[in-house]
Amino acid sequence: MSLTQASVEQLVAIVQVSGDAAAFNELFSRYDTKLRAFLAFKSAGQRHDIDDLVQETYVKAFLNIQQFQQQAQFSTWLLRIAINEMLQAKRSGNIFSRLKDRWFAAEPGALSHTDNTAAQLDAATLIATLSTIQQQVFVYAEFYGYSQTEIAAKLQIPLGSVKTYMLQARNTLDRSNASC
Repeated sequence: MSLTQASVEQLVAIVQVSGDAAAFNELFSRYDTKLRAFLAFKSAGQRHDIDDLVQETYVKAFLNIQQFQQQAQFSTWLLRIAINEMLQAKRSGNIFSRLKDRWFAAEPGALSHTDNTAAQLDAATLIATLSTIQQQVFVYAEFYGYSQTEIAAKLQIPLGSVKTYMLQARNTLDRSNASC
């Protein structure tokens, strides 16, 4: 029997047991159009975002396919992953755009679209000045939109420490940006 003749359940089983890339590709090719249409409907049709979301959905599905227990339709499970990826993308937004908006807002018109790469490098350089824990707290709060309580749980540190690291990170970044 060829993979094109296999049922969805058979393809899932093959991927779960052996991680066979050909079976994985066949399985997801069957859902590609449906997944893209679903994401286009949900994300107002922004094509570049859809491609990213589809890619992230496939990666997450492949990495977590062992957890799929066939209690629901495979398409339902796959769409749930896609929804989660879309919500995460909306929650985080474009990291570099948010940095540019925050740190360069005092200089309206200072950046043109051609300066975007420089702004991204500047933002990355600024963040690199933070300690590892400050970077983690800052990124979770500013880019992923996590509350301080969520960050404390995620990093398994006290809430007071999260507040301290966030304040330190903002002070360091504000000082660094002011000296630029």
